[in-house]
Order: sequence, then structure tokens, then C-alpha cells
Amino acid sequence: MNKDRPFILIVDDEASIRESFSLILQDDYNIITASTGEAALKKAVDNKIDLVFLDIRMPGMDGMETLKMLKDIDESIEVIMVTAINDVQKAGEAIQIGADNYIVKPFDVDQIMAMAKALTGKRSLKHAAKQIRQKAAKDLSFPEFLGQSKYAQNIIQQIDSYAGTDTPLIIFGESGTEKESIAFLIHSRSRRKDSAFLTLNISKHENEKELFKKLFGIGKGTFVYDLGKGTGMLEESSGGTMLINNIENAPQKVQEALIEMIDKKAIKRSGSSEWIQVNTRLIFSSSAGPRESEEPSIFDKVSDSISIAPLRDRREDIQDITTGLIEQYNGSLNRNIKGISGDAQEVLNSYPWPANMAELTNTIKRVFISGTKDNINTLDMPFDILMNSGAVSYIEEAEFLSLNGLSAEFDKEFILKILKRTNFDTKLSAKILGINPSILASKIETLEIK
Repeated sequence: MNKDRPFILIVDDEASIRESFSLILQDDYNIITASTGEAALKKAVDNKIDLVFLDIRMPGMDGMETLKMLKDIDESIEVIMVTAINDVQKAGEAIQIGADNYIVKPFDVDQIMAMAKALTGKRSLKHAAKQIRQKAAKDLSFPEFLGQSKYAQNIIQQIDSYAGTDTPLIIFGESGTEKESIAFLIHSRSRRKDSAFLTLNISKHENEKELFKKLFGIGKGTFVYDLGKGTGMLEESSGGTMLINNIENAPQKVQEALIEMIDKKAIKRSGSSEWIQVNTRLIFSSSAGPRESEEPSIFDKVSDSISIAPLRDRREDIQDITTGLIEQYNGSLNRNIKGISGDAQEVLNSYPWPANMAELTNTIKRVFISGTKDNINTLDMPFDILMNSGAVSYIEEAEFLSLNGLSAEFDKEFILKILKRTNFDTKLSAKILGINPSILASKIETLEIK
């Protein structure tokens, strides 16, 4: 079968009808047939079906019941009911519960061809529109990797280099660094850019069986009504890219199955012995590196890697990143922020960013949501960022921070920070804080600041 062609399922209890449809459609489509409703459901679970020609009257599970269950399996599947002239009313009822059209026996070949072309084309357009929406969402979620430093430019060169290959790759970096953004940029600059980009996060103590099912799917069983069977994410991303985050948390059985997939370019679903060919580019990310183990692991198998430095080690890029985030949120939040003051930028540049890019992104978003002016200044900075920034210049603007609204704990921490910056010059500290020196002296005594 040519997997680039649409798949059409013919469901009819009469062999001659199934054969007629097959002869008419086989030159342009992959044809799968079933003689009962039960068999049709099994075919729909085990294959990606684009269009179904479904007979209304069949022994056992009839066409109406089969239609309902097909829609439970895949609500986007296109269905044409096949009916006799005296069942047209029933065909109309079928359209009300999800069928797209009906065709009356005896058939017109041109009509069958026209319907198949129209509905497979409709499904293709819907799929393309969905991909466009997903790509737009991902473009917003995963911004460009920004920065003019030699380090940033080196990472960008690596992104372009790995976009030209299909080899598996591991991206290393602390929690919050741009691992997902880089994976998506590699995908979006590759020949796979028009196909799926799926991500999966593996948590610590992940349930092995559930994770295996998510990735590899559930195999073909013996029970028709086991509608839990189906494709996993590795099949769904075939032709595209699959990013598996925190691969160090993957149980041993899952890592071994992924290694097998890399070697064979094929997978076995959970509970199945059948190999299924997949064409998925694998990218892994890791925040912690490999566990100590003598068992084979992805870290041993995959030699290509990119290492992302924490934000605190590339402060020269923070201004470029900030500018990029302002442009991004101006668009997504419908604002018109013109820029950021030098002092506010200095606060961002000197903050340690323990959660890296994720924290910086969240900080800029908080400023956008809470601010009302068209320029970001120190006043707009979240208090926790100010308190832990190494910037000195923002102290000159600290008079805007009213101590009256702060808790005693914040009072103490903030006053102590100012005092340390001024070498415990109480007059200068009081001026910076915008309060009378006698009030500052009282607070120092009350809060037991030493």
C-alpha cells in the first residue's frame, strides 16, 4: 500500500459490492474491506481510515450502530452510507448522527469517484488547517532562539546543521532552558516542517505501562470491541518529529524499545508482535543527564547533542531575548509596549534566573498583564525580581516602593538590602526609600535589622 494515498474502508456483507467498490477506487486509493460492522470497527482501530462506504442493512451490527461507533473511534472520519432506494429515509437519519452523504444502489461509477474525491479532499483540507493552527500555536509557544553573542550564534548554527539531518539528537540543559524551542526550530527548518511535531514529558516515577502505550500504542487484540487499541504518538508523528522531554526518567523497557526503533525504524505496539514501520525523527531532552546504570540507554545510543547554557551564564543575550519577548507579547496580548528602560533592563540582566528562559518569559508576561504604560521601567518589575537582582541602579528609583504596603518580612529584607548597598549609610538609605531618617531608624529597631 502507498501510505501517501487516502485509505478507504468498504463495509458491506455482500462480497460482490465490496469487489465493485474496490475495482472502482483501487487505482487512486488504498482499499480495506470488511463484511460486518464488528470487522469494520476493528479495521478502523488498526488503520488510519480517511473515508468509509458503509452499508446501512447488514446482519448483526447494522450500519447505523456501526456509524455511531466509528465516530467514537475517530469523529473526523468521513462516512458515506450505502442504501437501497427504499432506505433513503434511514440514510437521512444517518446524516443527522454524523454521516456525510449517502449513495443509492445501483451505483453510478462517476458518482462514487466524485464523492470519494470530494470527501477525501475535505478531510485533507481539515487536516492541513489543523496543522496550520497547531503550527501557529507552536510558533508562539516556541519563539526563535535569540541572542547576538558568540554562544547564541553557535547554537543557531547547530540548529541549522541538525535541521539538515534525520539522526536522533539529545538536547541538554537545566530546567527552563530553551530545549523545546530548539527542538521545534530544528523541526521547522527541516524537510519535515509540514508534518507533525509532537512532544511528551516524562515525569519521575512514570508508570511504565502507561508511558509505553502513549508512545507505542496498543496492539491488535482478539476482541473487536476493545476500542482502546490504537496508534501511539510515535506512529502519529511519522513523517514528522517527536520530542521526548526528560528522557532520563524513562523506564528501562521504554528506553530499550526506543533504541530498537532507532535501529529498525519500526515499532511494536504494546501487546503486539507485529512490526510497524515509522518515519519519525526523534529528539530527546534531558535536564539531569543519564542515570548510573549498566543497562543500555538512549544516552549511549544517541551521540549527537546540543548543550544549552543557563541564562545566568549568557547574560549578554538577555537584552535581545527581552526585546524579542516584548515583540511577541505585543502581538499576542494586543499591546504596544515600545521598549524597556535601561535601569529595568539592568535589573533583568543581573537577576540570576534560576528557572532560566521559562522564568524570564513569565516575568515579561506578568509585566505586560499588570502594566498600563507604553514603556517598561523599574516600577513595573515584580518585587521578587527586584529583591534578588544584583543591579545597583534601580536603588536610585526605589522611592516609588511604598513600605506601607509591604509585609514585615519584605520590609526587613528590602531595607537590609538598601542598607548593605549604601554601606549602612542611614541618611542615604532613607533618601532612597523616600522616608524620614527617624522612621527608618525606628524600622531598623522594630524589625531587628543588624
